Amino acid sequence: MTSSDSKIAKLGHIAVHTPDLDDSLWFFEEVMGFKVTERVDGTAYLRGMRDWEHHTLSVTESGRTGIDHIGFRTTTPEAVGELAEQFEANGTDVRRVAAGDERGQGSAIRIERFGHEYEFYYDVEKPKAPKEQRSKLLNRNYSEATANRIAPRRIDHCHVQDGVSAEHAAWLTGELGFNVNEQYRESDGELWGWWLSVTPLPHDIAIHRLPTGADPNLHHVSYHVDSREDLWECADILAEYGMEPEAGPGKHAITRADFLYVSDPASELCVELFAGPGYLNFEPDWETIEWQEDELGPATSHQWVGEGPDWYGVGIPYVD
Repeated sequence: MTSSDSKIAKLGHIAVHTPDLDDSLWFFEEVMGFKVTERVDGTAYLRGMRDWEHHTLSVTESGRTGIDHIGFRTTTPEAVGELAEQFEANGTDVRRVAAGDERGQGSAIRIERFGHEYEFYYDVEKPKAPKEQRSKLLNRNYSEATANRIAPRRIDHCHVQDGVSAEHAAWLTGELGFNVNEQYRESDGELWGWWLSVTPLPHDIAIHRLPTGADPNLHHVSYHVDSREDLWECADILAEYGMEPEAGPGKHAITRADFLYVSDPASELCVELFAGPGYLNFEPDWETIEWQEDELGPATSHQWVGEGPDWYGVGIPYVD
């Protein structure tokens, strides 16, 4: 199966829990510049400046932290039912979500795979920005005049981690039609990371391997910004709020994109700002790029080829 055969169109949204919704909205709305579509019954629905769907992030006050589900939009309305039949035929329990249970969204299905909750939907509202915030440029949603200095543009990808990543990656490619654009192999010969897509982006979802038995979780959700200068601007603004990036600004070797990571103190959701986009892949015969630890560095420090700048600054110069 190739991505052209996939019933998955794109990453749609991430849903997370928070102990305090007001505290999380301070971070997402005031500090980061997300736009709130609506707030209903303890849940805030947010999106970036150029997101079209009702929301690409939902945050629910539930007294805890953690991911609720990862939502993917399908290519057609019929694909939701087709996926349900496919999952059930393969022995996977499928739960139905009624239209409207998740604000702005039609009926959906949810499954649990490898410790991660996945949702699949097609019908979704695409509300225009409020008139006083709307862009006069018809191919944008919110006016730049309403943005703060960070203002993520659109959802880009998510990155999960678990102890069964090889099987997880095989399921994403074999059953959902993702392509593996890049992967990383450690010195012990085991694959550690996979960057997979159904769109021309370098990845719509990435996975990396945790020790067997480790709890699966969402490593981060990523939003696109226009340029690497936006990352430095974000770092300045975080400093003004008494916060600092968890990593970056820097550049990934894998995917070739510039990055910065910061987490909401309340929900603990890690948000990556992703500038670039690194590259776009339009090749129908793309061959997976495989990185080796001895040419790239350790798994958690794969930012530059060799021993160039890493998470903490400039390391030993790379010598061929």
